[in-house]
Amino acid sequence: MDAVPPEPTPEPTNTPEPPDTPEPADPLPTPPGEDPSPEPAPAPAAPDAVPASSPAELVLEGPGIDPTGATVSTAAVLAWFAAAPAGSAVVVRGGDVIALDATLRIPRRIHLRGHGELRFVGGVSAAPALKLVGDGSTVTGIRITYTGPAVPATGGRSTGIGIWADDVTVSGVTVDGFQNGVAVQPTGEFEGVIVSGCHILNVTGSGGGRGSASSAGEDRGDGITVWGARATVVGNVVSAAAGTDARVGIHAESLPAYAAEPGDWADSLVTIEGNVVTGPFRRSIAVEGMAHTVVTGNTVSDATWWGIAAIDSRSVALVANTVRWTRAAADDQGSAWTPKRGPIMIYRNARGTVVANNVIDVRGVASAAIMAQAAGAPGSATVVGASDALITDNVVRIADGTCPVGISLDRARQPVVTGNRITVTRGSGSVGGIVAYFAEDAVIADNSITGSATSHGFGVLHEGPGSVVITGNRIDHIRVAVSVANCSGGATIATNTGRDCEYGLDTFGSTGRSVVYGNRWEVTNTAHANAQPNTSYLSTRHMGLARPYGGASGDLLVGNGRLWVNDQGTWRSATLS
Repeated sequence: MDAVPPEPTPEPTNTPEPPDTPEPADPLPTPPGEDPSPEPAPAPAAPDAVPASSPAELVLEGPGIDPTGATVSTAAVLAWFAAAPAGSAVVVRGGDVIALDATLRIPRRIHLRGHGELRFVGGVSAAPALKLVGDGSTVTGIRITYTGPAVPATGGRSTGIGIWADDVTVSGVTVDGFQNGVAVQPTGEFEGVIVSGCHILNVTGSGGGRGSASSAGEDRGDGITVWGARATVVGNVVSAAAGTDARVGIHAESLPAYAAEPGDWADSLVTIEGNVVTGPFRRSIAVEGMAHTVVTGNTVSDATWWGIAAIDSRSVALVANTVRWTRAAADDQGSAWTPKRGPIMIYRNARGTVVANNVIDVRGVASAAIMAQAAGAPGSATVVGASDALITDNVVRIADGTCPVGISLDRARQPVVTGNRITVTRGSGSVGGIVAYFAEDAVIADNSITGSATSHGFGVLHEGPGSVVITGNRIDHIRVAVSVANCSGGATIATNTGRDCEYGLDTFGSTGRSVVYGNRWEVTNTAHANAQPNTSYLSTRHMGLARPYGGASGDLLVGNGRLWVNDQGTWRSATLS
């Protein structure tokens, strides 16, 4: 009955690697956003079509600007924007295609909108296509595409829209074919950005893909990236290009070392809501190092590492999302980082994470549906796990593929797992529903776990010295309903129900002072295996008819009309009348 806990594999931080050649003037390596592009040379004189008067609605047209896309219009467009007054509404007309081969820097607050296309045919394979530096700028409705040569895997990043400003809104925009879609830059802690209703399509990554042992790919390849605070990412559709190895669909991360003016809300207050993320991203949605962030109402599919992840975060809520897990065994993208793969991940020193009301449909290969995984702290060999996690009211359906564990807690501190529904419609492997390895002060209560065969696994398994409370759970059709192994901190095991199981309770090697009462075991074998001398049985109704084993001389068990007495290690019984 004893299960041997696997040692967690310390993983490198998911903070991307810096570029190979940082700017020598920087006191720190260039952070993992787009490299700060140099200020452009003075623009040529503005064309006559642009008035130099008060802000107005201006159509992007004039001498040197070809609306058919047949010729490149870069010089004329740069001059045009250099002359556009602050606050202008600039319109790219529907049907117009304007070809460009260099970064289009918007030098001041401009409202760029329309239904036309800015088509980048080159010059931005290592730079942003559209660079916004004016606070309060907006981009609405236009299409930004990249049709140039293949982008490099090192150096600068190819980005559709790069944001170096506060209070910017990007709405209803299509960004297609870039290495990064929309990226708020890390060098400044920019705030108040809204990205809504956009289509970020065919994001390309730089990882080696299936079968590669390369560690590349963890410094680029994001659909929407927020390195800042008070940001809102709502209602977007994000996809990775087929056959690529992209990093993160929607990514919020703190980089405090690069925050020039961090402000009162640094690295916090981000809402990621109602987005759809598909394709082979390593992580569909990830929150890393952030605080007070909500990820809610999103639908994600096809990730190769994690569907939704909270990494070294504080006070993050992952609520009411739907994760469709389709990963095949061959999808080993980023294997050099040795990730344990699954739909929802609470990674390393994440504190105060809420995982609630999510629906997880497992159709592929995963280590567990919901994981709290311990790992080595950055720069240290010390392994740390999540603390104060609440995992509640989630629905996990393991209907296909391979997923041996519904909810896994690895060295978690004070986790509460309650009200979850875990259904296994195929063999669940050697573990089972809820598994806690070396967790401390865990509470596992009121969960419903249905296995697929009594020859497999555990409903609830706790192994390690930490104390545990296991109450009110219903476990059906699985080999061992509840197992508490090698626990010296004491266990409370109460009012659980095990039906159509082989064993009810197994307390192998658990020496701590424990309480077992009010459980209902409908089993084909022993109701309580390996009973221990420090266990107090307040009630043992429905304990079953099989002879108990384990325990110590003097232990008493009463149930189903029989009295069992442990006499010098031998269980003897009498019928009660």
